[in-house]
Amino acid sequence: MMDAGLSLGDHRDVVQSMMAAGAPFGDVETFVNEAAALDQDEKAALWLLAWSLREGWVQRREAHAMLSALAWGPSPG
Repeated sequence: MMDAGLSLGDHRDVVQSMMAAGAPFGDVETFVNEAAALDQDEKAALWLLAWSLREGWVQRREAHAMLSALAWGPSPG
């Protein structure tokens, strides 16, 4: 999806629509990351919005998975 000419509010609306439609979170992240017209703070805010629209149990599962991965550290190799 191209973002030419989209304002921050337009991007917000797209993120909310994608989440409401059940789009995979990775697709929403890609949309946010490819929003070339936005600065990093605006992208971070959009990502946080998308994250907040996930169900609580999904947020917790992802947080625990990341914490577990960090606790194990990098694989020896």
